[in-house]
Amino acid sequence: MIHDVVFLDRDGFAQSVLIKELPFAHRWTSYGYTAPETLVARLAHATIAVTAGVPLSVQQLEQLPALQMISLAMTGTDVVDLDYCRERGIEVSNVPGYGTHAVAEHALGMIFELMRNVGRYHQLLMRVREQGKALQSTYFDHPIRDLRGKVLGIIGHGPIALRLAELATRLEMQVLFHDRDGHYQGERYLPLEALLKCSDVVSINCPLTPQTRHLIGRQQLQWMKRDAVLINTARGAVINEPDLIWALQHGEIAGAALDVVTHEPITLDEPLLHLAATHNLILNPHIAWSSAEAMQGLMDAALENVTRFVTGR
Repeated sequence: MIHDVVFLDRDGFAQSVLIKELPFAHRWTSYGYTAPETLVARLAHATIAVTAGVPLSVQQLEQLPALQMISLAMTGTDVVDLDYCRERGIEVSNVPGYGTHAVAEHALGMIFELMRNVGRYHQLLMRVREQGKALQSTYFDHPIRDLRGKVLGIIGHGPIALRLAELATRLEMQVLFHDRDGHYQGERYLPLEALLKCSDVVSINCPLTPQTRHLIGRQQLQWMKRDAVLINTARGAVINEPDLIWALQHGEIAGAALDVVTHEPITLDEPLLHLAATHNLILNPHIAWSSAEAMQGLMDAALENVTRFVTGR
C-alpha cells in the first residue's frame, strides 16, 4: 500500500527544521497552513494527516473515510475528538515531553522579566534617548524583586512543571504544587486556594480539560497576593481572560505573562493585546516550545510515530 501523507501546516515550524524521509512507500504533500474550509479537500485521499495545530472537527472527520492516522506534532490532543477517532478506528498520536526544557526555561524567563523588569528599563532608556533628555544616575520607575526566597506555586505536576520546579529550587525559591487529582501527598502539595494565597509567583503548567477550563477566574485572582504575578505557558483557556483583564486593571495582581491565549493565533482586536501596552502584561505568540532543539525533536518524534504506525515497529 502507498500511503498518502499530508502535512497540514508546515509553517508551524521554522524552515530550519529538517523533515526526514519516511522509510515506507508514500506520497508526501505539505501545505504552509490549512484553513478550516480547505481541510476536507486537502485530506480527501489522505491516509495519514500530520498537524502542528490545525484542528480536525468531527464534522470534517466524517467526510474523510480514507483517513487512518493523525500524527499530532504537539503535546496536547485537544485539537481532535479522541472519542470519535477511537470509535472510527483512527489512530491518534502525540509527542508528550518534547518541550520540557524549552517551556520550563521560557516560563522562568517570564518570571525574571516580571520580577526584575529588565525589558521595561531598556524601553525606558530608549524613550529617554528619543526625547533627548539627560540621563539620571538611577531610576526607580519599576520595582525590582529578587527571586531568592520567593514562593513559586505551580499548578500542575507534569514534566514541564517538575523541570520548572528544579530550576526555581536552584535559585533558592520555595516551590509548592497544586495537585488537582490528589495523587500526591506532603507539605509541598496544597489546595488551590491555599496555593494562590501564599505564592509570590503562580505558574500554570496543566493541560486544558473540562475540569481546568477557566480554573483561574475572578475569585482565584482575588485570592492571590496583590504583588504576585501569574505565568501561563500551558493553554490560554485555563484562565478566564476577561477576569484577568479586570484583575490587572484593578491592581488585584502585580502582573502577568502569557505565552498562550484562548483564541490563537492572536488577532489585532484581542483585548489582552491592547492591555499589554499600558499594564504590566507580557504577551508572547505561543513560542515557549519553539527552541531550535525542541522543534527538531518534535518533528522527528511526530514522523517516528507515523513510521511506527505504518511499519508496526
